[in-house]
Amino acid sequence: MIGWKELNLDVIKNGKDINEVLNMPYHFVIEILRERNKPKRERSLITAFSG
Repeated sequence: MIGWKELNLDVIKNGKDINEVLNMPYHFVIEILRERNKPKRERSLITAFSG
């Protein structure tokens, strides 16, 4: 699961200024984290639980 710290580091590595990152709206950051942590949908239980 990706958290706030990992998101900040990732965005900063991609060239964003730290002040811009810290000024992002809270709701926007939560939506980014939800998208990154969304589980993949599988078509069947066999596919979901097989390695």
